[in-house]
Amino acid sequence: MKFTLRQLEVFAAVARHESVSRAAEELAMSQSAASTALGELERIHARPLFDRVGKSLRLNEVGTLLLPATVELLDHAAEIENVLEGRS
Repeated sequence: MKFTLRQLEVFAAVARHESVSRAAEELAMSQSAASTALGELERIHARPLFDRVGKSLRLNEVGTLLLPATVELLDHAAEIENVLEGRS
């Protein structure tokens, strides 16, 4: 796989907030780290996921298609983590 769960977490948070800094705050990471994670996800696949509008980010067509699958995958990952930590 060419992406990480963290990159997908950042993508989903940015999609929710339309802001890298607010997504970073939600994920308890620096704005720089969140921006880097999102940039890497877009760069590796050579596909922008957002339209940059001033300081806000809005999902583009590719991002809109990706978001539901991302949310589903992150939900499954959380279920796996709960099982592994004995919280089923």
